[in-house]
Amino acid sequence: MRMRMRRMVIASVAAMLLLAVAAAADPGAPPRPHPRAKLQSELVESLPGLRANEDVVLSALPHEYLEDHRLPSCFDWRDTSLEEGEGRASYVTKDLNQHVPQYCGSCWAHGALSALADRVKIARRGAWPDINYSIQALLNCGRDVAGSCHGGNALGVYQYVHDFGIPGETCQHYKARDEVCDDFHTCRNCAPPPPPQGHDCWAVPRSNYTSHYVAEYGRVRGERKMMKEIFARGPIACEIDSDPLDDYEKGVLIPEEGYEPHVNHIISVAGWGVDEEDGTPYWIVRNSWGTYWGESGWFKIKRGDNALLIEENCYWAVPEPNESWSAGLQFASSCGLPRVAALGVTKF
Repeated sequence: MRMRMRRMVIASVAAMLLLAVAAAADPGAPPRPHPRAKLQSELVESLPGLRANEDVVLSALPHEYLEDHRLPSCFDWRDTSLEEGEGRASYVTKDLNQHVPQYCGSCWAHGALSALADRVKIARRGAWPDINYSIQALLNCGRDVAGSCHGGNALGVYQYVHDFGIPGETCQHYKARDEVCDDFHTCRNCAPPPPPQGHDCWAVPRSNYTSHYVAEYGRVRGERKMMKEIFARGPIACEIDSDPLDDYEKGVLIPEEGYEPHVNHIISVAGWGVDEEDGTPYWIVRNSWGTYWGESGWFKIKRGDNALLIEENCYWAVPEPNESWSAGLQFASSCGLPRVAALGVTKF
């Protein structure tokens, strides 16, 4: 009897596997929905602690002092130099994926904190190591101000970091879920053995890690003001309609004529350019859907006519320096470039 039941179970599992394979191979089978389809929008305009009408501006804005003729026709923070005569380098931090290890509508956190981390890298002139922020700590503790896995607000991110600070990524890695807010879910450490044998984890004392802040933050809109903000101080976070991005692969995205956009997503804009073939001006944009999407996680979209509302609502923040900005200098070696040159290493 047991052998018969076992055979029945095996036959049932095998049948389900065959059906799954057949469905995957059937060109007529309906496509799997994009992860973001679970939410109509990842943007939330009203939150209990959000001061939606407040900007914190302490210094002159780039559009107030930067003249139009100083803007180059092409500028990309992924490949530029900070001083004339310096070698070109990338001043953006790592690419992210909000959809793993499970779906979470946290584009607002990824877009805003990517732009902020890039600005820190620019301010530190690309010094090692990169400083990336804990998106998970923000999800755990910023839901009343910034948002949750059910959507949020980029301005709220900068307000939260201004008011309360945020730890680095190594304090709390991204788990793509909303958890409670306490010291343990802000910064933690663990000891062996691994689960299920061991569960020895504890909150790291606040005195042992750095809380990062922003000194000022605000919003910017319109092509020229956006360009000046990006050129002078670094990438910005912008709202956008992401529906046409679902099928994007490469090139300059130009919305179909008559398409009526609605914002539901937040990305980071890091530069601009002009298409060499047809002269179409475009924005250079970082998404948060992994590097297997688009142009290695990035995309281009037509610039100058508010395509998909990308020029409607953008946000910036100025990071506040702290001791961690120079910590890497204490531990970096003094080997330098002569050793690399002596080995005949080719610089690409």
